[in-house]
Amino acid sequence: MFGWIGTVTGVTGGITIALNTSYSKYAFLVFLISSCCWLIQGIKNKDKALIILNTVFMTIDLIGIYRWILPDLIA
Repeated sequence: MFGWIGTVTGVTGGITIALNTSYSKYAFLVFLISSCCWLIQGIKNKDKALIILNTVFMTIDLIGIYRWILPDLIA
């Protein structure tokens, strides 16, 4: 289940970025959901590579949220 949610949200985030619209910055939130799902899947499968990869992706997503979304919420 988590694998499918991770796949759908990952594809959705990628399409959102590729469209380069005013909503593209929100793809970081969608990617964060994807990374969380894949991290859970990696833990369930004891797949260390998947765990490490998605831990890094989650960090990147959080940086993106901090740089692109939070300033708009604070302003």
